[in-house]
Amino acid sequence: MKSKHLKAITSGLLSLLFIYGVAFAQKSEIITVDLPGGDSVDIRDFKADGDTLLLGFACDEGTGEAEMNTAELLSDSDIEIWMPDLLGAHFLPKLKSSLLEIPAEDVVTLIDAAIVQSQKRVYLISSGQASGVLLRGLVEWEKLHVADDSKLGGVILLYPRLNAKPPEPGKDPVYIDAVGKTRTPIAILEGSKTPNSWALPALKEKMQAGGSLVTTALIPGVRGFFYERDKQSLPEDVVSSQLAGVVRASVIKLDLLTGQIAQ
Repeated sequence: MKSKHLKAITSGLLSLLFIYGVAFAQKSEIITVDLPGGDSVDIRDFKADGDTLLLGFACDEGTGEAEMNTAELLSDSDIEIWMPDLLGAHFLPKLKSSLLEIPAEDVVTLIDAAIVQSQKRVYLISSGQASGVLLRGLVEWEKLHVADDSKLGGVILLYPRLNAKPPEPGKDPVYIDAVGKTRTPIAILEGSKTPNSWALPALKEKMQAGGSLVTTALIPGVRGFFYERDKQSLPEDVVSSQLAGVVRASVIKLDLLTGQIAQ
């Protein structure tokens, strides 16, 4: 009896997983963009009818459960999402160290492709160490678009990790070269329960050095990498389930910052 019961449960779970996967497949499609080095990158495109597109830099098609749920909810509310698989495009393993091998030119190409192909206002979004990939590419993109960057609405950084080396007690943080060299508006969100929250004012000041308007916010009760954790606290679980709302609010905040919405 126990064996039959276990088989029934297993069969039911497999059916749910299949349905879950099919649902996401129906919500998105894979498009391809050619990269400067001769490779091509697959992009999971969650289509929407609105005039806003989020270009995400999880760098692996955004295949985490929270990312997929968020992308689906945002596309339902008229925000299109592009999640490129830059690690797969360069046959790189899913390791933090692999992010350093992604060329900045790839990001430039993807921003241009998102703007031209969608004809929408584009926002860039990343989290953790992938924020360095985004910023390095953004610096190069801005060099090529000095006269007209009106189609780029801003950047959303979730708990960015941008230190060039580990912090030392009593010393100012040392950031990667791209920090402070952008002019695009930036919204930074950090968990309140991480030591990085203390450095947020310093990061904001450094980010503004190149001309970027910067807005910051602490998310109460959560740590960094909150939606990527296997074991989440109750606040982290709640915020992860509401991540689409957090992202949408950040887009609105950027629009207010740049005057796209009258205050």
